Amino acid sequence: MSGLLEIMLVDAHGLPESDVVGKMDPYVLIQYKTHKLKSYVAKGQGSNPVWNDKFTLWVDYPEPNGHYDVRFRIFDRDTLSADDLIGETTICVKDIVELGVEKGKAMVEPRKYSVFESKNGELTADRAGDLHVGLTFTTKQ
Repeated sequence: MSGLLEIMLVDAHGLPESDVVGKMDPYVLIQYKTHKLKSYVAKGQGSNPVWNDKFTLWVDYPEPNGHYDVRFRIFDRDTLSADDLIGETTICVKDIVELGVEKGKAMVEPRKYSVFESKNGELTADRAGDLHVGLTFTTKQ
């Protein structure tokens, strides 16, 4: 069975500022398997950006490899250099997908997930703020 996973990217709080001058311009890259989505840039919103943006992904159940992780990577958009990776978090959506398959629809109200710093592409144990995300899975026959 398959269905649609709707992701509500609400906001973030307490992100570390990466810009020396002015406020950073954060955006989020969302990845589920080979699907990649990008939020709009929260221009000048600094360490507490608000997106209130919705994204939809197609999810199969059961997944052949059993992986149900959605990865959120927060970047600061820079004009004169490469964008800075601020941090990331991963949300396992297996439980909401299983519940949605059983009941036809399942929802997790927006809640905060800890964002962790990423150095040289590797996650550290250092917190880099919170990301507020809501999830809804609806089966499609």
